[in-house]
Amino acid sequence: MRSETLHINTAGRYQWIDYAKGIAIILVVYRHMLYGLQHTGLEVPQYVEDGNNMLFSFRMPLFFLLSGLFFKRSLEKRGAAGYLEERSNHLLYPYLVWAVIQISLQLLFARFVNAQRSAWSYLDIFVQPRALDQLWYLFALFNVSVLYLFSHCVLKLSSLQQVLLGALLLGLAPLAARWSTAYDVMVHYIFFALGPVAAVNLFTQKIQQQLAAGQSLLFMLPLFAASQWYFLHHMDMHLYLYAVVALTGSVFMLQLSAWLAKQDALGFLKTIGHYSLYIYLMHVMIAAVIRAVLLKTGWVQQATPLLLILIATSIPLSIAAYRLLDWMGMGWLFKGPFKSRQVIYEKTK
Repeated sequence: MRSETLHINTAGRYQWIDYAKGIAIILVVYRHMLYGLQHTGLEVPQYVEDGNNMLFSFRMPLFFLLSGLFFKRSLEKRGAAGYLEERSNHLLYPYLVWAVIQISLQLLFARFVNAQRSAWSYLDIFVQPRALDQLWYLFALFNVSVLYLFSHCVLKLSSLQQVLLGALLLGLAPLAARWSTAYDVMVHYIFFALGPVAAVNLFTQKIQQQLAAGQSLLFMLPLFAASQWYFLHHMDMHLYLYAVVALTGSVFMLQLSAWLAKQDALGFLKTIGHYSLYIYLMHVMIAAVIRAVLLKTGWVQQATPLLLILIATSIPLSIAAYRLLDWMGMGWLFKGPFKSRQVIYEKTK
């Protein structure tokens, strides 16, 4: 059947996952490029800023939700130790490496970058990741994954209890607002915890077909649009209401991604999603160079066309940079050296 072949590729990977990551990372790049332009003093049109703010609610929660969807599968495949090693290799290690690289470059080229860095900035890697521009997400996802693993394997919390823990942490998050390491875990834990709950039925053929149905997408569209409009005008909303808005946006993006995968449309989104980690790591530094050159030469001086150029160039150049570095034998920049062990995880009955 068509619906069976278009959702999973030959490697057994769900294509709509890459579509969702592709859409999310483009929106992330959009936000970072916009902030970079604002820091240069360029006047940004209000509609460009509103577009960023309106679509802000679900971008990072979507990444946490996607990661949570595959928690139990990964645990069953690798075991607890193997899962921890995999998270360390693909999240903690690249975060530490690229945080040091980014801070060092910002210190070295302080005259040409927007960020204000000092030697103390290296301490922010552990204490205040939000101060390091875009890289906070990797550390937050690692911490959330480890906390969920501990709660699952040691505390023996059920999936429902994990969601309740996430709701509790979300309510207490404002108390930790001064320390982004803790705050980011407390805000995003619930989205990760919803992943294993959703995964129970999400990967069945029936739900996959419903997810990709055009009628479902059209039904969800007004609710998505209304929630994003509301978020734009109430960005200081309570975190519980924010979670509802973020989940609404995430569900719509999953539906859109599944529909695109079924139609085999906009395949570049799938490619971008496949390389989303490497784009995330490098796009800010690459865009900083392009922005500086364009502004210095005077080729582009208006914010909107400059924003489009930065988005259109930083994404493919990040992919190209990763492929080049990997070809040169520098893949160690992106993946840790820990050896994953194939441990069979046995559930406690």
